[in-house]
Amino acid sequence: MTAALRNYHERMQRVLDYIDQHLDDDLDLDVVSGVAAFSKFHFHRQFTATFGLSVHRYVRLARMKRASYRLAYRDEERVTDIAMDAGYNAPDAFARAFRQRFGQSPSSFRKSPDWEAWLAAFGPLDNARSKLMQKIFTADDVIIRNVPTTPLAIMEQEEARNFPIYCQRLSFFPEVPEHEAVAELFLPLK
Repeated sequence: MTAALRNYHERMQRVLDYIDQHLDDDLDLDVVSGVAAFSKFHFHRQFTATFGLSVHRYVRLARMKRASYRLAYRDEERVTDIAMDAGYNAPDAFARAFRQRFGQSPSSFRKSPDWEAWLAAFGPLDNARSKLMQKIFTADDVIIRNVPTTPLAIMEQEEARNFPIYCQRLSFFPEVPEHEAVAELFLPLK
């Protein structure tokens, strides 16, 4: 990788980190282009070319993802508060956008989330983040930790899989930006 390309990647990574840490702030083009130290016009072109979606769409998806986590895991929070924190001026606008993205209302999602639709809805966001996360890990990057005894749920599978089946979260999204969550686990069931 050339020094210029590495510089661009570092700037874009800085922008993604800034967005994740400031989802509650006004993230207009002037602010995020300033984080990258580009003019807003050049930045918008570069961001879209790098990630395949506009800054505005990335921010909307990131806020919607955080809102969906809050709906699923925080029953004590009101849907109206979650909608406002996601950047919507009215709960009905949030409900329309949520239903369009997931095929179910926020209240329905809270009761019984359709995780398959959820995963599909955030494909563009996950693809965008993965474009800069092409690091190759070595054995020196592995840290072995002893953890206290933890109850586990075990699922029997018909065929052997070659992947890890246990992860422990030491920090949880949305309390920390998603890229700072220590572990995330997806198990292929088929």
